[in-house]
Amino acid sequence: MTRTPRKLRSARRPPRKTRKPIKPPKAAKRDPLYEFIEAGTRSLNIKIEKAWLRAIGEHLLVTWRHGVVVAGFPLPDDTEPAPVFEA
Repeated sequence: MTRTPRKLRSARRPPRKTRKPIKPPKAAKRDPLYEFIEAGTRSLNIKIEKAWLRAIGEHLLVTWRHGVVVAGFPLPDDTEPAPVFEA
């Protein structure tokens, strides 16, 4: 009985495939949030990768939600701003 020769495995593993960047959803061009982000980047002359568009949008939404909580906190009318100390 004779064996057929096996293919030898390579000692090195093939390189891992790099992750593809997350693309914004196809409807992102029509979403007002993404239009707002793109308008802001144009006005500030900032270049961003399209892959970052979704992360920036999520960050803005969280920031706006926090702002709503802070702005909705009732303050008495006689509240004074905190003093500013300079050295």
